Amino acid sequence: MSARPSYDEAVARFVWRESLDALGWTADGDVNLCDTIVGRHARSGRIALRWFGKAGAPGTAGDGRTLTFDELARLASRVAGFLASAGVTKGDRVAGYLPRVPETIAIMLGAWKIGAIYVPIFTGFGPDAIAFRVAHSGARILFTHADYRDRVPSLSDDTRIITIDSAVAEGRDAFPARSEGGVGGASRTPQVHRHDPAVLLYTSGSTGPPKGVKIATNFPLAVHPWITLGVDLRPDDVFWPTGDPGWGYGLICYMTALALGVAVVSHEATPTAEAALKRISALGVTNLATTPTLLRGIMALGEAEVRAHPVRVRCASSCGEPLNAEVVGFFQKLWGVTVMDHYGSSEFGLPIGNLAAADMAVKPGSMGRPMPGARVSIVDDDGMELPADTVGHIALAPSETGYYSLGYWSDETRTGELFRRGWMTVGDLGRRDGDGYFWFEGRADDVIKSAGYRIGPFEVESAILEHPAVAEAAVVGKPDALRGHIVKAFVVLRPGAATTPSLADEIVEVVKTRLGRPQAPREVEFVRELPKTETGKIQRFVLRRR
Repeated sequence: MSARPSYDEAVARFVWRESLDALGWTADGDVNLCDTIVGRHARSGRIALRWFGKAGAPGTAGDGRTLTFDELARLASRVAGFLASAGVTKGDRVAGYLPRVPETIAIMLGAWKIGAIYVPIFTGFGPDAIAFRVAHSGARILFTHADYRDRVPSLSDDTRIITIDSAVAEGRDAFPARSEGGVGGASRTPQVHRHDPAVLLYTSGSTGPPKGVKIATNFPLAVHPWITLGVDLRPDDVFWPTGDPGWGYGLICYMTALALGVAVVSHEATPTAEAALKRISALGVTNLATTPTLLRGIMALGEAEVRAHPVRVRCASSCGEPLNAEVVGFFQKLWGVTVMDHYGSSEFGLPIGNLAAADMAVKPGSMGRPMPGARVSIVDDDGMELPADTVGHIALAPSETGYYSLGYWSDETRTGELFRRGWMTVGDLGRRDGDGYFWFEGRADDVIKSAGYRIGPFEVESAILEHPAVAEAAVVGKPDALRGHIVKAFVVLRPGAATTPSLADEIVEVVKTRLGRPQAPREVEFVRELPKTETGKIQRFVLRRR
C-alpha cells in the first residue's frame, strides 16, 4: 500500500496552522519576509543558491557559484542598508529590471527587509514597457544590470536608476558593508502586516494598459500547500525552477523554496532544451518546476538523446498552459515520472493542481483539483456556480488566511471587476468534470500565452501602430506545437502604403524595440479590413477562427 495519502485524505488533513508553523509565523502577527525567507536559516550553514552564469558549460556540475543562507542574508542586509540610505522606507516601491543573477534575489530580499514593495520587470521588455511599470508603480529606485542599462529609457526625476554588475559571481560584494547602517539590528527591522503588498506584478489584459497586481506579504502562506503537496518539495531535493523571478511563477518558486530552507538552482541564461537536459543530468536534479515549452523542447530532442542523459528526477511539475497526453506519456516512459500540471494566475496564486505528494490519479490535459485550503468553482457571468462539464469562469473564493493578491494597484474599478457574487474571476474559462478535475478552456479576454509568457494584445497592437505605414492592427494567439501559441498580427495599411518584402520585418522590429522579443509577432498578415462589432470593437475571435 502506498505511503502517500489519497487526494481526499490530503485535503482532510490540511490545516493552515501547520503551514504557519512551517514559516515561523503566528496566526495574526506581523512578519518580515526577508527574515522568513533567509534570515531564520542563516545559521544553518546550508546552501541557499546554486547559481550558473551565461558562460557556464551545461555539461558539468562545477561551473557555477554557491551562496549559503548566511551569505544571502548578509547581502540582503547590505541592499537594505543601501536603500535606507537612499531614503526608501516602508511601503515605497523598488523596481528591478534584472537578469537571473544572485544580486537580483538579494535586491528583492533587501527591499522586503525594510518593508518596501518589489516591482519585478522582465528583461525581455523594451523601453515603453519599462517606463510604464516604473511610472505607474511610482518606484523610487530602479535597479538594473550593466548588461541591460542601455535598454532603460529616461525616467522621471523621482526615480533613481542604480546599475549593478555581476559582483557576486566574481567574488566581490555588490554593496559595501558600511551601507548596513541603520537596519542591521533585528529590533530595527520593520514588521509588515500580511495584508500589505510585497510585490507589484504587472499582468497584461486584452484592453487597457497592464495591471499591477498587489501580491500580499502573505504569499508564502498562500502557496504553501502548492510547494509542499503539489510540488512535494523536500529538504534534500536538488530543486530547479527554470522560470525567471521577473515573472510570478519564477518568483514564487524561488522564494517559497528558500522559505522552507531548500536550495534553489538558478541559471542566468534561459535554458535551451539541450542545455536544460544536460544540466538536469549533471546536477542530479531531483525536483523540476518548469513550463510546457521546455518540456516539449526536451521531447523534441528525441528518445535517443534524452536516454543518453540519465536523470535522478523524482518529481516534475509544470505551469503556464495545459499539458497534453503526449508530453505526459513521454516523460512517464523515459524518466518514470508523471509531470504534475498546475494552474495559477497573477491574481490567484496557484490554487489548482495535481499533487505529487498524494496518491492522486493524473488525467493528462487536466489542471488537476483544488489545492488543500482552496475553494475553487466554475461560475457563470453572474457568479452563479455551474454544474459539471459546463464551461464558465474559473473562480476562487477569497480565503481569510490563505489569501494571495489584494487587487490592482491604483485601480479600484478593475479591482471591483474581479468579483462576481464574492467569487474572484480573472477571465480564465474552464470546466469541472464529474470527478472534480478542472480543465482549462481558454481566455475570456484574448490574452495570449506563448512559451510561458502572458502577452496582452493591447500593448502589441499599440506598438505596431507606431509604424508609419500601419492604419490598424489586431493581434491574436495562433496554436503552435512548441510554444503553445505564437503571436500573429493582422495589419491594415494606410492608403498609399504598399506591402513590400521588408515591411513585415519592419513591423516586427518595431515591437521588439518598443516592448521586447517575447511580444513580437512571429507572423504578420496584411488584410484589407478587420472584423468589428457595430460599435467598432475588433472581433479577435473571428481572426482566431481563420
